[in-house]
Amino acid sequence: MSGVSCSYRQRYVIKINIIFSYVTIFCYLYIHFQGLPQVKWWLGFLAGGYVVPTALALAALVRWFEGPTATDRVANQQAVLRGIVAALVAWGLAALIGLAWRLGLSDPGWEQVLSVWPCWQGPPFPSPAAAVGFALGATLWRRDWRWGLGYCLATGLWAVAQVCRGLYYPMDVVVGTVLGAGLAWPLASADWLDRPLGAFIRLARRWMLA
Repeated sequence: MSGVSCSYRQRYVIKINIIFSYVTIFCYLYIHFQGLPQVKWWLGFLAGGYVVPTALALAALVRWFEGPTATDRVANQQAVLRGIVAALVAWGLAALIGLAWRLGLSDPGWEQVLSVWPCWQGPPFPSPAAAVGFALGATLWRRDWRWGLGYCLATGLWAVAQVCRGLYYPMDVVVGTVLGAGLAWPLASADWLDRPLGAFIRLARRWMLA
């Protein structure tokens, strides 16, 4: 019985240490940038869900229609669609992981411990911005590294702004990045996606969208 109790305490301490590493780094960044009004305004501008997401969506639209030949355009469209598939899967997994964290830390005992920590903003939650953006970026990288690099840089700026603005912890961005890039790499070369994506492109052509 004591062995079970000891094992429980060890798991409890490990969880506390993991969460504390989230909060400690976040607290430094949050307090540092909140004291700079002009930087704070720009961070709020970049961290929102309009500027960078709109730029990424427009870039994907440009990439969709780009290509000197019909073959190149189809390849670009395949890459964009694979990126969207990877982004949707990454977003769904990030949501599930975040839900698991919330359920795991919903016990009143956890809330009492964590509520006294400085800069505690709630349970960790993988950054959807990082998951979606890096999924698209990693997928497009396999087709053209310049487009992939542009997506990754823009997503990195967006995710860092969200951390400094107090919306996510640094490790949330790391987890989101791993999810997005990790899913994009195999999906970008998955042969079983060729047929459904090809059918979608043919349907888009009928509607003059490809």
